[in-house]
Amino acid sequence: MKKLLALLLLASFIAAPVFAKANDDQEFIVKVGAQPQSTASIDGKDYDTNVGISAGFEYFKYFGNIVAAGAGAVYDFPRNFKDSGVDGNISFVPMYVGVKVRTPLEGLNNNYAFLSGRLGYSAFINDGIAGVKSSSGGLFYGVGLGVSISYLVLEAVYGISNYSYNTGAASFDEKYSTISIYAGFKFE
Repeated sequence: MKKLLALLLLASFIAAPVFAKANDDQEFIVKVGAQPQSTASIDGKDYDTNVGISAGFEYFKYFGNIVAAGAGAVYDFPRNFKDSGVDGNISFVPMYVGVKVRTPLEGLNNNYAFLSGRLGYSAFINDGIAGVKSSSGGLFYGVGLGVSISYLVLEAVYGISNYSYNTGAASFDEKYSTISIYAGFKFE
């Protein structure tokens, strides 16, 4: 699974020039980020995770000068639990459709602020949490606020990934919430 995700991410870096055209009504963004604050629930209790790293890509098509629709995916690299006694690592792969609304300031050329929303599915990857027999992902949703300065994109995103797992004796529906800070490169 990790090799497949790494291959998809590599393909997105290589394919970016193919998907990005020379007009500004669409954009392809390759981004990396840090997640300084993340909380996962296990057995109904919330636990903080260590700082995480993520990488992903997005494609948006603008309809007019302000509103865009698109899709994207992010791979949250495995992270362990901080000060909890829970062993093992978790990671997520949110795949989503999104809407972006940017400021309509014409005199700023390629510089603008934006608000974004995301809705999709987040795959859950469990690596070594004791007692977990099976697991699955669930609904993902998030909101972001950012700025685009020429080809540089900076964005802060609050996202929630729902997931479930089974211990054999019981099933649990849980949430993983995170604040992510991304820096990306935009191809137009």
